[in-house]
Amino acid sequence: MNDDTREFLAAVLDAINIPSPATFADWEAFQLLLDDRVLDAVVALTGALGEPPTADWGLGWHTDYLRKQLAKKPPTTYRHYDADGGAA
Repeated sequence: MNDDTREFLAAVLDAINIPSPATFADWEAFQLLLDDRVLDAVVALTGALGEPPTADWGLGWHTDYLRKQLAKKPPTTYRHYDADGGAA
């Protein structure tokens, strides 16, 4: 796998792999954010697969696009557990 492909796939994984909500009360905010990030990933995947008019923009462009969209939507709208198991 080349570096561009790996970076693109890592960005797609970042889009859909957000922390689980800490409580049931946080579920709705988690789901709304995840839905929004999945839509960004679908747009990037569609473009990367050559759907017009983005067919000539290249994989790097789609990776950058997705990363920029995700930066606008960090998992801070709900409470969740961090990697060490503590509430974040």
